[in-house]
Amino acid sequence: MHPASGRSITPLPLPPECMEVMIFGGTFDPPHLAHLELACAARDAVLGTGAWLVLVPVARSPHKPIGPTASDQDRLAMLALAAQGRTRVTVWSDEIDRAAAQTPPSSSYTVDTLERARTILGPDLQMRLLIGSDQACSMHRWREPRRVIELAEPVVLLREPYTTAERLIEAMEATGFWTAVELQRWRARVSLLVMRASSTDVRAMLGGTANERALAERLLDAPVLSYIRERGLYGAPAV
Repeated sequence: MHPASGRSITPLPLPPECMEVMIFGGTFDPPHLAHLELACAARDAVLGTGAWLVLVPVARSPHKPIGPTASDQDRLAMLALAAQGRTRVTVWSDEIDRAAAQTPPSSSYTVDTLERARTILGPDLQMRLLIGSDQACSMHRWREPRRVIELAEPVVLLREPYTTAERLIEAMEATGFWTAVELQRWRARVSLLVMRASSTDVRAMLGGTANERALAERLLDAPVLSYIRERGLYGAPAV
């Protein structure tokens, strides 16, 4: 049992020879091509071609007023479909599993997830944490943000509204939380990759006009799109 949650840790499916992982958490509601393609590109650029990408669907973010639109099981199923056919990508359901074991379901905290990952992966495996620039800007409000960085140094994907490193660092400096030395370290963590799509936009398009649905379909893996249609998720016409 893990002391932070009182629940056994869900096994993390990785090969024994793996020594580097990039952890990428989110609602994945739904997972779209930018999620997978940019995350894989960041993994290979930062850690190399032997590292694995670990996708962690959150149960409920403490920083969002409402939970995911799709059910936990639907999001897990879509992530599994999105991971298929991609090398060195796996899905870890620990956040959803530990939340489901509590009544009422609890919020997800990144520091707990990383502590649990470190417990089962051991001290020698290198962990990095992939986040969006919007998350980096609000990290001072996370639980134990400096402990998060100690456990897994972040890699930052630029996205709206912080689409340049300069804009992001200015916004982080304005919070008054980070020291000048810490801000310099944050600047070095910013990737050149930019995520322009969002799950919010994809959900809106799936429930929109025929032209909007056609655009959304180009942002989704074919198996994920088929699953959404079969289940009638996000207002998409059911098949």
